[in-house]
Amino acid sequence: MELSKSFQFCFDISFEKNLNVYTPTAYIVENTNEIKYLNKKATTDVLESFGIVFENLDSNTKKILTICEALKPEFIFKKFSAKIKSAKTIADLQKDSKIDFAIRQHLKINLDSFYTLIVQEQFPLSVNMGAEKDFYRSRVATNPLYFEPQIQFDKHADGITYTLSLKENETTFFPMNCSAEALLDEPGWLIIDKKLGQLKELNSKKLSPFLKKQSIEIPSKLVDDYFKNFIPQIAKKIDIEATGFEIEHRDKIISCTIQPVYDFFKNCYYLNLYFDYNGYVFEAGKTKKTHSFVDFSVANEPKIIQFKRSSDEIVYTDKLLEIGLTKVKNELFGSNTDAEIHDPYSNIQWIIDYKEELESLGFTIENLKLESRKISTENYTISASREETKEDWFDIRIIITIGNCTINFSEIIPNIKSKERLFLLPDGSYFLIPSEWLSKYSALAKLAKTENGNLFLRKSNFAALDTIPEIKKDVIHKAEYTSSDLLKATLRPYQIDGVKWLLGHFNSNLGACLADDMGLGKTLQTLAVLVAVQEQLAFTTKTTNFDLFQNETVIEREPLKALIVLPSSLVFNWYNEALKFTPHFSKMQYIGNDRKLLLNRLEASDLIFTSYNIVHRDISILEKYNFRYLILDESQYIKNKNSKIFKAINKINTAHKMALSGTPIENSLDDLWSQMQFINPDILGSYAFFAENFKIPIEKKQDGNSLSELKNLIQPYILRRTKEQVLKDLPELSEQIYYCNMDPEQEKLYEEEKSKARNFLLKTDGSTSDKISIINTLMKLRQLSNHPKMVDQDSEIDSGKYLAVTNYLETLVKEKQKTIIFSSFVTNLNFYTNWCKQNKIAFCEITGATPAGKREQQVNLFQENEEPLLFFISLKAGGVGLNITKASYVLFLDPWWNPFAEKQGVGRAHRIGQLNKVNVVRFISKNTVEEKIIKLQENKKLLSDSLLEESYINDEIEANLEYILGS
Repeated sequence: MELSKSFQFCFDISFEKNLNVYTPTAYIVENTNEIKYLNKKATTDVLESFGIVFENLDSNTKKILTICEALKPEFIFKKFSAKIKSAKTIADLQKDSKIDFAIRQHLKINLDSFYTLIVQEQFPLSVNMGAEKDFYRSRVATNPLYFEPQIQFDKHADGITYTLSLKENETTFFPMNCSAEALLDEPGWLIIDKKLGQLKELNSKKLSPFLKKQSIEIPSKLVDDYFKNFIPQIAKKIDIEATGFEIEHRDKIISCTIQPVYDFFKNCYYLNLYFDYNGYVFEAGKTKKTHSFVDFSVANEPKIIQFKRSSDEIVYTDKLLEIGLTKVKNELFGSNTDAEIHDPYSNIQWIIDYKEELESLGFTIENLKLESRKISTENYTISASREETKEDWFDIRIIITIGNCTINFSEIIPNIKSKERLFLLPDGSYFLIPSEWLSKYSALAKLAKTENGNLFLRKSNFAALDTIPEIKKDVIHKAEYTSSDLLKATLRPYQIDGVKWLLGHFNSNLGACLADDMGLGKTLQTLAVLVAVQEQLAFTTKTTNFDLFQNETVIEREPLKALIVLPSSLVFNWYNEALKFTPHFSKMQYIGNDRKLLLNRLEASDLIFTSYNIVHRDISILEKYNFRYLILDESQYIKNKNSKIFKAINKINTAHKMALSGTPIENSLDDLWSQMQFINPDILGSYAFFAENFKIPIEKKQDGNSLSELKNLIQPYILRRTKEQVLKDLPELSEQIYYCNMDPEQEKLYEEEKSKARNFLLKTDGSTSDKISIINTLMKLRQLSNHPKMVDQDSEIDSGKYLAVTNYLETLVKEKQKTIIFSSFVTNLNFYTNWCKQNKIAFCEITGATPAGKREQQVNLFQENEEPLLFFISLKAGGVGLNITKASYVLFLDPWWNPFAEKQGVGRAHRIGQLNKVNVVRFISKNTVEEKIIKLQENKKLLSDSLLEESYINDEIEANLEYILGS
């Protein structure tokens, strides 16, 4: 119990006649070490006067106060009087046996929780506090305490003497010798000598006779009935001592049974062992070692059977550990203890799966029960078949045999949908549906139609059978493809794969969506497919016939009649691509105000190009024609299922469909449903069905199973390749050095500093301190090569490189070229970012000071937008780990000691995913240390350490120091 410094809660229990039970009242007092009187009940008004907000109290305090309210007679009357309007009192309610039972259950549950919280939180408690509210006189101790009953039977000539005593820790006493009050019958709660305690394994009513006398005499003539009708109920749980009886000892294990035990907190079942000693079963997790029982099977000859646990029990526990189980707690076992348990029934399934092995090890696996339900442990078999029916449906037959019971799969579909694992079998037992069935058969259960116990599944939903090996068969036929001379292009390997994939769907009469990244050639792949279809249908040549008089007649070939619907801006582009790659096709553009004049050509052309807007406007005309192929480019245009374009497109008559889109899902899963509905109607069910089974679970509840299921269903119909996956061959890389003349004043300053450096450095003896001097001196020369202000910020001397770089950048910006600019020095980058600000040129920037979160934001800003065009990056911050594939230019403002680090910089842009030629430009100040570094790199004299840092000077630099500082 968590108390504040100003108050604490106390409780008093008193006997409520109307309810025939002790009920509590809550009080609140100023916090003190010694509570004497309780004057203020913990009512809402009183709590407010103490400044207490109920919701701010700890959970157990709120719970016990709520229980006190729920146990008030007025609350109980109000709660249970709804069905009996004429009732005026609780006594009226108790005349109805069902309501009386409900009231007693309400009292039992709440009172047990009340006393449990009193002990757990050590709330102050009194019993039958007087009118003076003298709490200190009637207070009871609330330390955790158990009263353990013990029974003694003494047989003599006149009958049997029956004695009951209680044991508190190591002290045994008789109830009659104490002040004892029973508070609750079951579970039993007592107050004995002002100590609150729980009565173990016995209903408090059984104590009643012993509150006034120590023993009960049972005459000989009543012994038989007494032991048969009364004692067995007690003797099952409580040890019995006896004198004058025959005693039989039993310490051999007859059988060991495994049963599940539910763990409320883990929400799963663990396994418990029960050892049968021929008449009494000891639970593995309990500490009880012995048990005595009165056997009265022979009239008037009762005998005591004493059961004692054997060390042989460990043999059984060891066997479970050997076959892979783990001891969890309280001698319970489980197959997965550390991992989070997603399947509450996993350990029960384990018993069923290992039943034969367990029985061979001596365990009894029978009457497996969850609560009162018997679980079948019989093996199951599945027989399944699939037949193709008319109108592209499959007739699915799945029969499950469990022991002697046979059920049709359609009977368990409700369980699969609701994820209810227990299925009632005809023999009254329950079949535990394996957890993998919930995912294995989920799609089939959702999408199949049931008629007279038979299942029917659309052919286009064949992916729902992927997880069912018994009936899985490929529906989409693999297509062969040989490039045609009619196609005036050479396809890349991934494009050939795309053509084969699309042809397979064409041959299987199923629609498809090619969802390659932009720039991977969806247009060319589509035209290649149409050429292959044309050849496959033998629509490729015109036949010339001659009659008897050698008159020539020409039989026109069958036109392909492919309607290609595009955004308006792409119609001309597609038309030109078709002219270029498939010149033999007859083509037409169904656009413009005079397009109605072209109607007679719609059924005579191979390729008809039109726009979404025109389909919308002319659908009353277009729906009268039969097209062989309907192809949508940028198919996300039909993503809105309620749009006129979506409805118009779906009215067009066609034998085959294809969708092309780099972004099949732009905003939500609605986009996907619309496009899948186009290529294969009803593959994802009606929109209402789709929303209930996929959209809401995935978007609102982040249900991974529904997402996996959806991916599996659409996977056969969407081919998605990214540039990173297929462009193994990178675009061209061009490298050049841009030599810059220094400003005359800059050159003069540089030569002065170089002379000082030569005089200083070439006298060094190679000691450590000299290495630092080398670093600092060469650094200064490199800085002067870039800009004098890097050495002296107040310098008025101009930089020749600065002028060259800004002129170069100005040209790149005008040409809209995306560019990365690298430098070893952040101060050098600052000159150019300031130049950008002065000229109102947007830019991105990453240096060592840029936080990680902002780095990603800067990369995304550069990658995903036309502007900014310029990205400034320092060596340490961006030499590795960045993927900037939008840049066509990479500029190095100064050469780096490490050529491999420089190569890493180039790799930020020249990498998989880059489609543009990458131009690398290195700006070098002539006649400086920079030029010498470049030549050393070219001569491969600057071998680099893989962990080279800017402050590192390797042996090659030291060895070539005279060359670097020479004229």
